[in-house]
Amino acid sequence: MSTKIDETTTPAAPTPAELGIGMRFSIHPHTDGFVEVILGALADVEAAGLTDGLVIDTDEVSTYVGATAAPAEQRLAAYLAAVIAASSRRSGGGHVVAHVLLSRGCPGEVSCNLAVTGLPSPDPVAVEPTGIRAAAHWSLYPLIDGGSDDGDHMAHIEAAIAVARERGTLSPAHYATKLTGDVAEVLATAVDAWAQVGAHVPHVVTHLTVSVGSPIA
Repeated sequence: MSTKIDETTTPAAPTPAELGIGMRFSIHPHTDGFVEVILGALADVEAAGLTDGLVIDTDEVSTYVGATAAPAEQRLAAYLAAVIAASSRRSGGGHVVAHVLLSRGCPGEVSCNLAVTGLPSPDPVAVEPTGIRAAAHWSLYPLIDGGSDDGDHMAHIEAAIAVARERGTLSPAHYATKLTGDVAEVLATAVDAWAQVGAHVPHVVTHLTVSVGSPIA
């Protein structure tokens, strides 16, 4: 008796660690007590259990956060929103800025393997509102080589902008797309757009500069 192997079986989608889903961020509270604010905010987020499924490594420039378990996007968005909100609260509602780079499709080493199949299409993230208003300048970069059916990078960017407009977070700005709203909604807009492009493009990066408590506002 022989067993026939089904050669049409769809290969399993890559795990977050295999695909390389993560971010780098740095946070800058505009206060003399910035050390206490940053360290306190990180401790608050860890105490809330929001570091599960994440690998976190801080150097003298920024902090790397890599997702090792699904839902990767949800974990990253919830962690980042909590850090920014905690920094705002610990600085008494003062001005806090975060610089964020999210990447999927490359683990971030000197070289990476983009020969992946079955790119995952993640569910939208759901982050609890923080009650803190944020403004962000947002850029999205589908890193596409020529010859792909999904090779029109502007089509992906324009679709993401359309979704942001529908969510009510979009504001006009020169050389960037401006998002405004609750910290949670601003980050959810950017993370969802980045993840959805990543369902079609093996390597996609998005960048945000997030500001809360700005004296300009």
